[in-house]
Amino acid sequence: MSARVLSQLVVTGFVLLGLLTAGLRYQARHESQIALEDSLWELTYELKFTAKEPLAGEPDATLRVGLPTNRPHLEILKEVFIHTGLDDVLRPPSRTTGNRELDLTTERGGQYDVAAKFKLRLSPETSWGPQQSMESLTEVSKARFIRKESDFPVQSAGVQSVVRQFSREDDNVAKTSQALFEHCMNLEVPGKDDFGADIVEWALANKTASSLGKARSMVTLCRAAHIPARLVAGFELRQSDNPKPHIWVEVFYGHRWVPFDPALGYARSMPIQFISIRRGRETVVGAMRANEVQAKYSIRSMRPAPVVLESELIPPLQIFDLTRLPLKMHEVLSLMLLLPLGALITAFFRNVIGIRTFGTFSPALLAMSFIYAAWGTGIVILIVVVMTGLVGRSLLERLHLLMVPRLSIVLTLIILCVAFSVSLLDYLEWTHSAQAVLLPMVILTIFIERFHVTAEEDSVAFALQLVLGTTIVSAFCYLLLNSDKIGQMLLVYPEAHFFTIAVFILIGRYSGYRLVELWRFRDLVKSDKP
Repeated sequence: MSARVLSQLVVTGFVLLGLLTAGLRYQARHESQIALEDSLWELTYELKFTAKEPLAGEPDATLRVGLPTNRPHLEILKEVFIHTGLDDVLRPPSRTTGNRELDLTTERGGQYDVAAKFKLRLSPETSWGPQQSMESLTEVSKARFIRKESDFPVQSAGVQSVVRQFSREDDNVAKTSQALFEHCMNLEVPGKDDFGADIVEWALANKTASSLGKARSMVTLCRAAHIPARLVAGFELRQSDNPKPHIWVEVFYGHRWVPFDPALGYARSMPIQFISIRRGRETVVGAMRANEVQAKYSIRSMRPAPVVLESELIPPLQIFDLTRLPLKMHEVLSLMLLLPLGALITAFFRNVIGIRTFGTFSPALLAMSFIYAAWGTGIVILIVVVMTGLVGRSLLERLHLLMVPRLSIVLTLIILCVAFSVSLLDYLEWTHSAQAVLLPMVILTIFIERFHVTAEEDSVAFALQLVLGTTIVSAFCYLLLNSDKIGQMLLVYPEAHFFTIAVFILIGRYSGYRLVELWRFRDLVKSDKP
């Protein structure tokens, strides 16, 4: 097997290994995060009603119960219905409203008990059920949601007077809906003697309304402005032994039903803990030929999933999870994991572009020194180190010393100059402390040592050429190493360096012309002259 084919197989293996390990880690983190953010709830209905004795030609007594529906943030895990002597029909979600209802009917009079339990999973992830999509209203549906009803006196003088105050010439439905919402939201809370706070005309005339009155008033005003609107009955998922259904409003514009809650002040969106049960109704349970309907509800928070309770344990596999380490180590580990990318940049510039540098890691280390000292302080230290090295070397040439003692003297001078430079920077308040330049000083001291060794073995011009190349590559490494997002990503997914190794192999197999060589030997390229 040739080296080229073997290299291709190795690259493919590292890419597949990176995809596999990164995919497994993403799935594990995603499931764990969802489990930590999810909550389980039990919603219970306890219903009692008295059915009338059937008469000839009249329909049977019917209890229509609104049920939760799978939504983007809500998943129904389990539902149980308990009743005796009743025929039940589970209706699919309505195309117009999306309501899912259970019809309970009986031909016999008497008192009946009904119980329903729902196990619900609430998640901030929009994973359950269909997303809200754009829709259009037919003329029949639009007429249904702008028509006059007993609770929505659209044509009354008081309603029309309020609508005229907020009517807009530009026919902007969104702005009109917002104005009507703010008007209803600002209605005062009723007192104990305000018995008409649920009635729209009374509420608008007295500028006082209950929660139901505010919702009814907004629906009425929107319909009077020829904007389709409807009530929504639902619950807020929170621990309660006897919660009351909450009522809010949905207005149709922009090809969507947009929620508004004038009682609590929510506009254009509702918190995910508010779940809708019946749209177009203000009650969760409706009855026909049934008296004395009593409905009691309860909401209970359930025990979380086992993965949540066990999330603090450290199984052996979590050794590979670097995010569990103390926060003080995250910055250092992120920077360490960025170094191979710095080496990748250096390899690309050296093998593909053709820019020479002092070794493979020198540009990345030089960029790291700039990060720790801030770029301004790093430039000052770099200038001091280079100038001191050049001047010290030129002065010591006349003594004809051996290389090691001469280099040691240069390093000593560099350290003294850097120390006094730190003092100057501290005096000028350009750096926070001397520790901020400790790592840059060490790295630059090693850098200047390599500079002098290269100058001794080759020439000063060649050494300066390497300094220029190292500085250029270091600038690109600085842009990468200074990225917190990339460092955090590598801390979470360190196996991403399997892709880095694959790219290293591809660069190592590159045998084409370097870009700098094309420029250097441009005079050798023959051009056809006319």
